Amino acid sequence: MINKMTINQLNSLSILELELLRYLDSHKSEIQNLSIQKLAEMRFVSTATIIRLCKKIGFKGYIELKYYLQEETLKDSLRLKTTGVIDVLNNSVETINKTSKMLNLKQVEALIDLMLEPNKRIHFFGKGLNSTILSYFNKLLLTRGVISGFYEDTHIAYIAAEKMNKDDIVVLCSLSGKTHQVIRMAQISKSRSATIVTVTSNDPNEIAKSADFPFSFYKSEEHIGPDDIASREAIMFILNIIFQEYLKRKK
Repeated sequence: MINKMTINQLNSLSILELELLRYLDSHKSEIQNLSIQKLAEMRFVSTATIIRLCKKIGFKGYIELKYYLQEETLKDSLRLKTTGVIDVLNNSVETINKTSKMLNLKQVEALIDLMLEPNKRIHFFGKGLNSTILSYFNKLLLTRGVISGFYEDTHIAYIAAEKMNKDDIVVLCSLSGKTHQVIRMAQISKSRSATIVTVTSNDPNEIAKSADFPFSFYKSEEHIGPDDIASREAIMFILNIIFQEYLKRKK
């Protein structure tokens, strides 16, 4: 649900409303059995907060939101039931093939040239499963003697971004391209003249617009389950090409 919302909708939410939205998005099936009063009690918010959130994200009220989540749960269930091993295999092959065709090799070379310049510092930031992927590439660089920074804590990432300059390269990943913490990290870093590298889906998004080096991957129309467990293989594919070639040339 969050990935289908616009940046303006997300930016209109308070921190409390955003946390409530994340809970709703990750507990779709459980919401069906909860009254608005019970949900408010469980999440330590008022019923007015729930109604206000519903209206901000395009619903008339809590009942309409529950109906939408019920439909989303049913769709997710049907996708899981109708997807076999061959379907998963074909989808993976299609994703990598189409992503490889979208990859601008001249842009890859230009980025690596920049990374090889003296005094350049590389930083990684993402949320959720993307954070795990970026942690891997940070460790890959560290094992090869390249000093890089990985930020798991959002507050620390923002503080680090405030101190960046033209010698810093920030690698950001987001499946949807709408993750508000990643957008904010890009904004702060760019305001300090850092170079922004993004890896997002091929849907138009705010994060890619802010990038000096925007890389896109093919996002299949068929999703297996909710977005928070969607495959990140295309992100791994792009980053692996960039950093393996970078390490080879640096050596």
